[in-house]
Amino acid sequence: MHRTSFRLGILAVGQNICDPTHSYSPKVEHFMTTTTTHSPAATQRSDDTTDNGDAHSHATPATVGDRRPRAAETGDPLVLGLPLIALGAVALGLQLIGYVDASSVGSPLAILIAASGLGLLIATIWSTRLESTPVSSPWSSGRSLPTIVLGALAAFFLSYGALVLGLVHSWYGIQPADIAHSQALFQISWLVAFVILAVASVRLPAAFTVLFGAFSVVLILLLISTLNPSDAAGKIGGVVVLIIAAAAAYVFLAVASAASGGREYPIGAPLLK
Repeated sequence: MHRTSFRLGILAVGQNICDPTHSYSPKVEHFMTTTTTHSPAATQRSDDTTDNGDAHSHATPATVGDRRPRAAETGDPLVLGLPLIALGAVALGLQLIGYVDASSVGSPLAILIAASGLGLLIATIWSTRLESTPVSSPWSSGRSLPTIVLGALAAFFLSYGALVLGLVHSWYGIQPADIAHSQALFQISWLVAFVILAVASVRLPAAFTVLFGAFSVVLILLLISTLNPSDAAGKIGGVVVLIIAAAAAYVFLAVASAASGGREYPIGAPLLK
């Protein structure tokens, strides 16, 4: 009798499970709910694992290491132009002080034309094609004035070479009696240009204003030497040109230091801000 009751109980349970109309007891429902629902802790661990995996999979070299950018992300045309200004000034100054005979007027032309003139022209073109502003202080007021510095001095050296070659080879049809006044015309024209450039450069570091002012002094001395032949005025002008060369070399060192990530040497505050 006991065994028969036990078998009937098993059959009843089996029938209840297979019967779709039968409602499960709360105990069975609770068991099934706990077996199919994830615990909050497990869900959180899964989310954390997914997030960490995404973070590692999308990591870039910039986020892996904290690498600071270089001080200068673009080139500086003044680093090319300033030593060429110094080079041309040395060659012209040595001629003016009498290192070579005064009749050998073509002695510095190779440097003035092929090195300073053309090199400054290349620096000027480079300056016009910059995509970002260099870090040195001459560029702090914009790109126009430094570009004018390079372009104006390129034009000066090239036009000086053209004048000497033209006078020596009689290219321009100038009469011998007008040669002195033709030289004076060149000097007066560039004197006016350098005075204008000196005034315009007051928003650049003071070294550039001094540079154009010194060129103006040289042209005044050369004009005096041309119209009233005087060796003394020409030689003093040569000394001033050599000083210009030294000043241009110093400004080059200052700009090169800044362009290479170092500290810029003092080159004077702008006269006007």
